[in-house]
Amino acid sequence: MTEEALRGVDVCVDFSTPQAVLANIQRVAEARRPMVVGTTGWYDRLDEVRPVIERAEIGFVYGPNFCVGINLLFRLVAYGARLFRHLPDFDPYVVEWHHRRKADHPSGTALQLGKILLEQLGRKTHLVTRLEGRIPQEGINVASIRAGSHPGRHLVGFDAPFETLEITHVVRHRRAFAVGALWAARFAKDHRGIFSFEEIIDRFLQGGDV
Repeated sequence: MTEEALRGVDVCVDFSTPQAVLANIQRVAEARRPMVVGTTGWYDRLDEVRPVIERAEIGFVYGPNFCVGINLLFRLVAYGARLFRHLPDFDPYVVEWHHRRKADHPSGTALQLGKILLEQLGRKTHLVTRLEGRIPQEGINVASIRAGSHPGRHLVGFDAPFETLEITHVVRHRRAFAVGALWAARFAKDHRGIFSFEEIIDRFLQGGDV
């Protein structure tokens, strides 16, 4: 990504790799172009990115998933987890399906769903993404399936001895991601600062314009 390549660009959209994204952010900020980042695996460096964006005075939007339905799923799961907080017989879990070529597992979206469960349930302490014997009672299993060409499916369940409740989101076409990315791009162009895509969804749900 060169300065010449960025000339005349309205908004930069990055869906690259954790290894490349930080350098890309730096170059885009130096060119003072708004940016949308859908790459995951770098959020532990967010505190390093924040001053870069602030100095450049650009709009910057990031998120693990720009599908609008997934971001509504985040809110449904948070609400549901609070309902199950005092029902210990209902054991939570997350399962995600993606195409065989997807490199990371679990997906960033699945990990975000697991994080929401941990925060809202209050009775689990960690996520279990690889099985080695029994899962401890305080763990939440986050399982991954990689097969075929599926663009994405995420399921959150609560299982009890005599019943199960499951919430599922299925991507039927990759355009689902493009719609949210365009929302984010418009927002980044019109606002300065660093925002999560969840913040943009919240503004929209409260009657704001994106």
